[in-house]
Amino acid sequence: MIFAAGVSLVSAQGNSEKYRIDGKSHSKQIFDYKNKQITHFANWELIENFFVSPDESKLLVYHRPNKAKAFLITLYDLPSGKQIAETEPGWACRDIRWTKDYLIYIWATSGGGTRFEYRSYKSLKIEKGVQSYLFFEDEEEDLLFDTQYFGGNANLGVAVYKFSDGSHIKTFDFIDELYKKVWASGEPKIKAAEENKKGIFVHIDSISNFRKTGNRKYAFELDYVFATEDDEQCEDRSLTMEIEL
Repeated sequence: MIFAAGVSLVSAQGNSEKYRIDGKSHSKQIFDYKNKQITHFANWELIENFFVSPDESKLLVYHRPNKAKAFLITLYDLPSGKQIAETEPGWACRDIRWTKDYLIYIWATSGGGTRFEYRSYKSLKIEKGVQSYLFFEDEEEDLLFDTQYFGGNANLGVAVYKFSDGSHIKTFDFIDELYKKVWASGEPKIKAAEENKKGIFVHIDSISNFRKTGNRKYAFELDYVFATEDDEQCEDRSLTMEIEL
């Protein structure tokens, strides 16, 4: 298997049948299916997890040296068995994605969100980062959606990135469309507001059930707060919105 141009491929993790953590209790190492030792850590190294690229050319190990306070990530070239790079990531590794040009290091933020760090294969240096409370990944289309892209303004909508390199493609702003849909609903409250020449208030609260519905087509439930002018009784509502790229 080879890397598809510009497309991310899901990693094989530590439960890979071809690779394993083995050795004596004081000297755990990673071996391949031919019993070849890949890592050469000092005694009492803690190997928390490892990730193998889909083409089996690279291995990333999340580990901590004995008595060290911080974990490290070390990248190996599997054909040669040589170490490529090593760094202290600063945050616990939750998952890995592999693209043609970047290793994506994924971790959960203390505020409840998730961060995708695009790291160089040569140095593991962070070259780009994308953060969200709720991501939707479409690796087949090479798209990454930040489905709660608020940025301090709850009406910004959904931000779309190129999955393989983290570059921003566009942001969908749904507030105008939401107002149009609500006004066009024809429900009794809307009719009464129109007859009395009153305005309405809608405020986007969150996005849920984001899903793919077709070729570069997506849908989700937009949760919002609704009220009519001079009415203090706000209602929590939801309606289906669609995106096509």
